[in-house]
Amino acid sequence: MLDIPEKLIPFLVNINDYRYFLAEGGRGGSKSQSVGRLILYIAEKLPLRIVCGRETQNTINESVYSLMADLVRQHNLDFEIQASKLIHRQSGTEITFRGFRQQGAFNIQGMEGIDIVWIDESQALTKQTIDVLIPTIRKDNAKIFFTMNRHVENDPAFEMFARRKDCLHVHINYTDNKYCTQALKNEAQECKERSIDDYEHIWLGKPLSKSEDAVFSLEELIATGNDRYQLRPNYGMRLAGFDVARYGDDKCAVVIIQQMGALHWEVIHVEEWGQKDTNYSTGRFLSIFSDHKVDRGIIDEDGIGGPVLDTLNKGRGINAFTGFRNPTLAYKDNKDYANMRTVNTYRLKELVSRGHIAITDEGLIRELITLRYTFDHQQRKILISKEQMRKDKVKSPNMADALIMAVSLIGDVKQEQERQYIPRQTTQFKEESLFGIAGIR
Repeated sequence: MLDIPEKLIPFLVNINDYRYFLAEGGRGGSKSQSVGRLILYIAEKLPLRIVCGRETQNTINESVYSLMADLVRQHNLDFEIQASKLIHRQSGTEITFRGFRQQGAFNIQGMEGIDIVWIDESQALTKQTIDVLIPTIRKDNAKIFFTMNRHVENDPAFEMFARRKDCLHVHINYTDNKYCTQALKNEAQECKERSIDDYEHIWLGKPLSKSEDAVFSLEELIATGNDRYQLRPNYGMRLAGFDVARYGDDKCAVVIIQQMGALHWEVIHVEEWGQKDTNYSTGRFLSIFSDHKVDRGIIDEDGIGGPVLDTLNKGRGINAFTGFRNPTLAYKDNKDYANMRTVNTYRLKELVSRGHIAITDEGLIRELITLRYTFDHQQRKILISKEQMRKDKVKSPNMADALIMAVSLIGDVKQEQERQYIPRQTTQFKEESLFGIAGIR
């Protein structure tokens, strides 16, 4: 049961010496397996209340429930496996599973009496969640475990706990795990041969900053928080991008931007959910559109977003929504960028570079820094597709895509405001290519 990598044995041996335990590193290091085994072992010995959670959890399948239940079955442990919890028949220990933020609200009721908290995928924890969650865990002898594959240099969980004296911090990779399968080792080697940067991030746990092929750097995105602009009279137009989930682990996302002045915009609302039913998503879009007084919305109509757009525009008689498509652009139309998603990503890039948009949502920033580009056969920039990101085990950038779509509407707004914004000429952003294709005259 406690057959875990040697590097993580101190988590058990020194459990009484620390309050916080942080295991981070690359894929295949057995971080989750080891902490899961440790928690089940302790749960057999003492009557405890244990919570296994993460930033968001829409269904039990998004938690470590399956991992824990499989370990119980594998080792024939005396737990009752219920639909959403595990209860030890002898000690009475109860293990529950939850997301700490649900639909934007904190979900921390009943945490005061918890003995052990395990937060998997801790790289996704926001500072706001940590600031609210940690003070609610009040027992003197409570233990808090973090397992994570670091995402960026300033992951809040790493930044807040790794160097604390009351935190036992272990970095572990597949190379430290004697139980790592040959299949995983082969995957790591394939990744290493394809891209050393990807290998170091995915398999060696090195955080991202800005690689050569990243569109945005973390530093420039964080700096946009200093560019907040007071709302000027006669402005306030609100534009929303709606990204509709397609695949199993995808989420629907909405990002709303508001025009603060002739040149300046601000992200004022970010939201995502895991429910993929198109009727639910249509209703959610309508509710957000109304509640936040959105003037115009744009929906990704490639794929399953098409029916949602049709329902909104035809069935409901609403003409404030338009569709976003991502066709490959003819070389004669654009010699710099290969499709509309890339065009509007670099439109956003220019807003960021000029200090014309403020982005403060941490989750959105984390997605934006994962956007990378390559070149097509005509040497034009093109974003790495969501499909490829999924294969590379990178979280789908749903919120980032929603923002990119919202930004694509700015050209129409500017035209209607009598050309109040005239983009400057640069060697990187050419008016006839980038702004012309994006609809900005």
